[in-house]
Amino acid sequence: METKRNLKYFTSKGITPMGIVALALIAVGVVFMVIEYMYYGVIFAGVGLGLYFFFNGGKASGDDIEYQVGERVKDMRERGMVRFELAERSLKHKDPFTVQGYEFDDEVYYKKGSDGRHRTSIFSAAILFFTGEKIHIHRRRFSFIDEELDEELGGSYRYIDLDHAEVRDFLFERTVGKINVKQRIYRFVLVGKDGQDILDMCVDYGADIDKACLDINRIIDIRTKAHYEKVARVEADRKARMEAAAAENQ
Repeated sequence: METKRNLKYFTSKGITPMGIVALALIAVGVVFMVIEYMYYGVIFAGVGLGLYFFFNGGKASGDDIEYQVGERVKDMRERGMVRFELAERSLKHKDPFTVQGYEFDDEVYYKKGSDGRHRTSIFSAAILFFTGEKIHIHRRRFSFIDEELDEELGGSYRYIDLDHAEVRDFLFERTVGKINVKQRIYRFVLVGKDGQDILDMCVDYGADIDKACLDINRIIDIRTKAHYEKVARVEADRKARMEAAAAENQ
């Protein structure tokens, strides 16, 4: 990952004064070429281009950042299935569900791209696998500017230990130059029966997230109910056997 170019993306503040000078030289060069002073035109334009790329070039673009995201998360499903030793036939209860997004907190670098997308220097993605008794979460969290920050998180959690999934939101604020940025950020949260957050991460919010929460909560309820019904049946069978054995001994 090109961390230096990525850092320039998050820290650059538009065209520098020398960049403006470079653009002016390019413009002068173009004018000279139009009026057929080709020699001077090439010189001015060449110097201008050199200065522009020296002071303003060498940084990643928003598309570069998105490409890096795609490369990092494209094999999440395969890696997760290997990690938890899952077979396709074990995923019959619900298709795996992926959540992902840039992290927003006080420690990250922030940039609103020319495409209007809000990006930060840390990205996180998670895929949830649903088997008969558990939800398995494979998560990858990485930085665009620090190669050492690239970690795999998550684990396996029994349905009976889960309470619900929900979407939370908060207002992210950051001062960029003279502009105070305020952006509503959404988080996908999976909560345990003890009230602790098992998974809490910023996500690209949409209707699919709301639907996923409904589906996950339905699965938690169904599988938890099935678990305790099975426990009750086993206990009833045990008592029946004990009573039968006691009756035979009388």
